[in-house]
Amino acid sequence: MVLREEEHYKFPIPSISPMIQPGVVTTIYNPVLPVKRDPGNVLTSTLDTHLPTNDTLPTPFKEGHSWSDKLGILIPTDLIPYVTEEPVYVSKRQEKLKGKQHEPGSKGWLDFFYARKNHQESVDAFKLYEDGVSSRAKLWGTSANSIEYREGMVKDLSAFQDYYHQKISVLTDRQLHLHDKIKRGKSVYKTNQQLIKLEKELAQFKIDYFSVMDDNESHYHYKGHTSDDTKKLELRPNKRTVPSSTGTSRSHDHIKKIRSDSLIKED
Repeated sequence: MVLREEEHYKFPIPSISPMIQPGVVTTIYNPVLPVKRDPGNVLTSTLDTHLPTNDTLPTPFKEGHSWSDKLGILIPTDLIPYVTEEPVYVSKRQEKLKGKQHEPGSKGWLDFFYARKNHQESVDAFKLYEDGVSSRAKLWGTSANSIEYREGMVKDLSAFQDYYHQKISVLTDRQLHLHDKIKRGKSVYKTNQQLIKLEKELAQFKIDYFSVMDDNESHYHYKGHTSDDTKKLELRPNKRTVPSSTGTSRSHDHIKKIRSDSLIKED
């Protein structure tokens, strides 16, 4: 067998590789070529300097507090919805001058946002109260201004009715008991005397409304209610009576007044 050189052919002859024996595992190593750093390559330097590390600090923790990334402090959790990044000045004057501020997290800084929180909660509570009053007013078919008056009056009238029924039931139950004794013929004369006395008590039975109810309640100061003391004053027993005119002449009712300018002319 004659091996010919490349000059005998019109194409290059590949080199002869050693035969790989069957059953033998061989490993081919690909050498890693070193990467040349380009000092002007910004991307390469950025990637090198921002590789993830395990040196990050843990977030501070305190019971009932939350960490604010923007302010870099722990804030009470209930204040989180009300805290902003706006500066908190130590006084109104400093606010006008854009001067001294409270340090975030200091007592004065926290007091400012607690005051804001309390104000907002009171506004929300009042709004909730107004919505409840409006709903009850619609249910009663009245206005929000008079609903508490009507509810108070109904409550007191119901309480007075229950109290009145409780007291008079004692008398009516005894009346039924005495009638039953007379029907059965037991101590008829004595029972009759007791019944006559009891019926007099029933005829005179009366309970004053304000002996049970307190007229100092707010719904009794609403329009239309007048206390007994005020009614006595309105009677005015010593009021001077003015005779009314029944004829055509009204000389005693209307006295013509002389104008001051006419007096000056006469002088």
